[in-house]
Amino acid sequence: MIGGIVAAAAAIGWSLGAYATKDDFNARAYSRQRAPVIDAQMRDTDPGFILFAGDSHIDLFNEPSELCGRDTANAGLSGVTAEIYATALKTLHYPHKASLAVLTIGTNDLARKKHLDPEAFQASVESIVQTLKEHASFIVMTAIPPIGRELANSFNIDSIEKYSTILSGVCISAHACSYQDPYQDMRVTGEFGLAKPNTLADGVHAKSYREVYERIPLCRILAEAH
Repeated sequence: MIGGIVAAAAAIGWSLGAYATKDDFNARAYSRQRAPVIDAQMRDTDPGFILFAGDSHIDLFNEPSELCGRDTANAGLSGVTAEIYATALKTLHYPHKASLAVLTIGTNDLARKKHLDPEAFQASVESIVQTLKEHASFIVMTAIPPIGRELANSFNIDSIEKYSTILSGVCISAHACSYQDPYQDMRVTGEFGLAKPNTLADGVHAKSYREVYERIPLCRILAEAH
């Protein structure tokens, strides 16, 4: 019962509540509880599968079981910051190498109640990428999604573009990595961190993540990478 409550809270990413120390605790607890599920998904894949990694923007993605002729696995962990996710990734068991890892991370690092620390964020993202490179041949990293106007006061939306630039820089430095922004059409023109009306389900999460990630030419990227 307790596990179900934690998972249910995580499913909405704790994005509508306070982002205090207890939320980091909850995110770590959810990470530990979900790890066996992620491990089980990866065990059921063939070598060369596609791994979706990141926070609730991945966790809430109902990805197809097969994509580009390859199995898929979802390693999304709702509520996590980059630092928490970097730690969680190291605890997973990878049965074989993925052909591609798709990463979305950063929203929870930009909650108003958190201290902005771009250098620490970059270090955590670099750690994530290093782990993913050990277990995937190629990485696709996305920009941080925009936030709805109704929750703009709960996030440092002016820093979403800056933190996305950090992601892009880490991706470029990592090589074998492609930076993509599947959220581009959802952003208000001239306001990178603000979402257009009626594009989000709750002010934070997309109405359809399948539509979002279909905007990334994953099959073409895979073909060119191999």
